Amino acid sequence: MNIPSAPIRGVTTILLQDGSEITLDAIETSAHGQAILAEIDEAILAIEGQFAFGRETDDPSWRTRAEIALKRKRRSRPLLQERIGVLRRAERSLALGASQAAVSSKVDAKRQAFVHAAYELLGHEACTEVWARAQQKQPGLFADGRGPDA
Repeated sequence: MNIPSAPIRGVTTILLQDGSEITLDAIETSAHGQAILAEIDEAILAIEGQFAFGRETDDPSWRTRAEIALKRKRRSRPLLQERIGVLRRAERSLALGASQAAVSSKVDAKRQAFVHAAYELLGHEACTEVWARAQQKQPGLFADGRGPDA
């Protein structure tokens, strides 16, 4: 689904119950989006309930305004759900990336500890020979030209 580029009041700019407005792009977390979606669903149910129970009013334009509000609320739901989905995927990706970075840094720390211990046990000459041998076996990994001390 493609979100329209120009804001449409009541659809891509959502009217909240407190009278404020928020654009879909301003929703920064999936939890915030879920709260707004719950508010929209509540408003839809309230309007439908007023229609079902034949709410009487002295204002002849009430029904027209209520129908327009209902239509806008219903049209904003899929766009908001899409935004929530995008935010959830981004949040999951960020969480997964953080956990992978933690694992990666732990593995890197273990490798570094191994290299330092091997350097202490084998000495500079032997480590330089191992480095040269590794460079011969996989030259693509050593393209930066840095030596074993880097």
